[in-house]
Amino acid sequence: MSSGILKSHPAPSLASAPFLRARRRRAQQQRQAFWFILPALIVLLFVYAGPMLYALQASFTHWVLTDIGSENDPAGLSNYTDVLQSRDFWSAVRVTVTYALSSIACGLTLGTAFALLLNLDFFWRSFFRSVMMIPMVITPAVIGIFWKLLYEQEGGVFNYFLTSLGLPPVAWLDLDHSLLSIIIMDVWQTTPFFMLVILAGLQAIDENEIDAARVDGASGFQLFRYILLPHLLPYMLIAAAFRSITIFTYKTGFFAFDIGRTAAIAWIFVVIMLVISAPLMRHLFKTSIAER
Repeated sequence: MSSGILKSHPAPSLASAPFLRARRRRAQQQRQAFWFILPALIVLLFVYAGPMLYALQASFTHWVLTDIGSENDPAGLSNYTDVLQSRDFWSAVRVTVTYALSSIACGLTLGTAFALLLNLDFFWRSFFRSVMMIPMVITPAVIGIFWKLLYEQEGGVFNYFLTSLGLPPVAWLDLDHSLLSIIIMDVWQTTPFFMLVILAGLQAIDENEIDAARVDGASGFQLFRYILLPHLLPYMLIAAAFRSITIFTYKTGFFAFDIGRTAAIAWIFVVIMLVISAPLMRHLFKTSIAER
């Protein structure tokens, strides 16, 4: 592969008139864009900031739904210390990490493959893009019923094919296979999300850079390795960060009705996600600025 792929272009002179005009035009476009998105930002502030602050306040109380008046019982930091010292919490973290890493790795791999395929120019491309988005728009209740029919031990679709091949049926919903079953279902549902994010990243790549690499004799693998992958990596990381969830929060809130501890768990994971996402967002913004 020719070194032309990695060749850097000289930076334009800061004193050049075209560069200054382009810089002023870009700044004006950014100001206009800010005013366009300001109403949405205000709505999001009220929709998300209010509940988050309310949850933060609740995390410092002994609020249990079955105990009237407990929302006014101050707890200090006891909810946070109890959660961090709980074996159930760290067990849930372990299960969540296993589930998230497996699901995200599979979904990210499949999403990247489908995004690369659907970024090609072929006749039925729009149709297949629409079909790929179906799992994202189906309601969770319908998804649960649909996959329960697939996983049924007696008469389920998966076991029907297994027995047709002479293989024994699998108890997909028992304790030994439930995590695998959930991962398979989650990959099916979330692969379109990864595909959509990565496809947006692919369409933001400068075609001139790809054409120059092809002229230099770059193979398809070299294009992906040296141009596409570095550009798509921030999109992949941000998509993966947004897909992280916890099971323990649901269990504490909807089975024990312990709102105070549930809020504390949620805020612990908010902090964890901020720690993880902040470097990714910074890298994404740096990449975006550098590409300009």
